[in-house]
Amino acid sequence: MMSSPINVFQRLARQWDRVHPYNAAQVLKIAGTADANRFAAAWHDTMDTLRLGRVCIDGSRLHYESLDGQMGVFGVKVVEGLSLEEHISRELNRRFDDGTEPPFRPFVIQESGFHYAGVVYHHWVADSVSIRSVLREWFVRVYDPQRARAEPLPLARVGYARFFEPFTCSAATGKGLLAAARWISALRKARRLDLREGIDLRVRFALRHFEPGWLAPVHAAARRRGVTLNDLFLAAIAVVCDRHVPTKHRPRRYALALGSIVDLRPYFGGELSEAFGLFLGFTNVLCCPKDLRDRERLIRCIALQGEQQKRTGLAQASALRMAAGVAIGRFVPPERLPQFYQKHLPLTGGISNVNMNRSWATQYHPHPLLDYVRVSPTGPMMPLVFATTTLGDGFHVALTYRPSVVPDDRIDAMTETFREFLSAL
Repeated sequence: MMSSPINVFQRLARQWDRVHPYNAAQVLKIAGTADANRFAAAWHDTMDTLRLGRVCIDGSRLHYESLDGQMGVFGVKVVEGLSLEEHISRELNRRFDDGTEPPFRPFVIQESGFHYAGVVYHHWVADSVSIRSVLREWFVRVYDPQRARAEPLPLARVGYARFFEPFTCSAATGKGLLAAARWISALRKARRLDLREGIDLRVRFALRHFEPGWLAPVHAAARRRGVTLNDLFLAAIAVVCDRHVPTKHRPRRYALALGSIVDLRPYFGGELSEAFGLFLGFTNVLCCPKDLRDRERLIRCIALQGEQQKRTGLAQASALRMAAGVAIGRFVPPERLPQFYQKHLPLTGGISNVNMNRSWATQYHPHPLLDYVRVSPTGPMMPLVFATTTLGDGFHVALTYRPSVVPDDRIDAMTETFREFLSAL
């Protein structure tokens, strides 16, 4: 049995999970026909070697227990009669409420000329970096067995408090508190969603591919402007949300607020680089109406906020906000948490951006690994999340959205708005 401490984000995510399933997914798109038996045996070996089974909680620690021969019950599901979008959409709304089930639901879907091998996972247990390690081990056991890992993944031995800047000294703590206070104050200007039909947290998933090579000139446009590719993505998403996500316009609430998911591991380094666990932070940007009317002004506004957040350590300081969220969640009933977040953290959309060209996937792309798909949860705070992923010269957007706020028939229009904004650069 392996164990690790439960960190502050995991505690917060477990609160969110009581409101609505906090599930995510990652999927490999692979050339050819899937051998279901081979994938099932490889998954069993992956879980056995990495020592990742069901999870139980003992006070402030979580423990991974062996499945004890139950891989047949919780093994790889061969999905038939459903598309990838349909299967993922169902699983994002299905709870991990069986205490004997591991926090991973692997599956295989055969399509014409290729297949998907993926896993829907209980997100409070692990972040995207950790799941990428799991999928690597599953993949190589099928396609490159000699490169399979022979030892377990290390578990994170500590939580946020020891490693990230806002907690290492009193001066840094003060800086983190000040940054968090400014963040909360700024959000008082943010528009709230127009929720006349009430709050329905059920979500759907949509995947939209862009033609090969499409991203290269956009990347060049970012370099010319001295901004990041993520800055441009956020600017495009701001325009998408302004046009397509219904919000209430009030004199004192005129800005549009967006959130970004940030991997905190690089702020520490070595020990956490391969540790299995959850180490994410959050940042946000606010866009005023005058920014949204001018493309270049909007980009500069977002880039400037990003630079300021890096200087003040806002991503690391988000651990302080998470701690506050955990404390609040002890007093606010789960059914009232969505209203609380909508009132105090009115985010209209968000982004999780990953360049897979910095990962193991490049060794096997473009053949047999055709693509790598990531699916992010919305949580109770926002109705829409863009998971933008680059692999080779390919680029796609995976959208997780609430149909009660963003109807299905708007997804193509939203994707086209995103594309038009970036292509115009």
